[in-house]
Amino acid sequence: MAKFPEQLKKYRNKKNLSQEDLAGKLFISRQAISKWESGETTPDLNNLIKLSELLDVSLDTLVLGSE
Repeated sequence: MAKFPEQLKKYRNKKNLSQEDLAGKLFISRQAISKWESGETTPDLNNLIKLSELLDVSLDTLVLGSE
């Protein structure tokens, strides 16, 4: 069921962003991105919205994996 970590990594890579690059755009640590991608933690709603905007993907696609 862990769609979000897979989707985050997929769309981050499509934008050619490193974890460090994405973290800088969100003003958070690279470790936070790493934890999101490993499924260890999940971002809050504000960061989810920012992620969807930065990665040009809908929240549904990012969180649920629906295209």
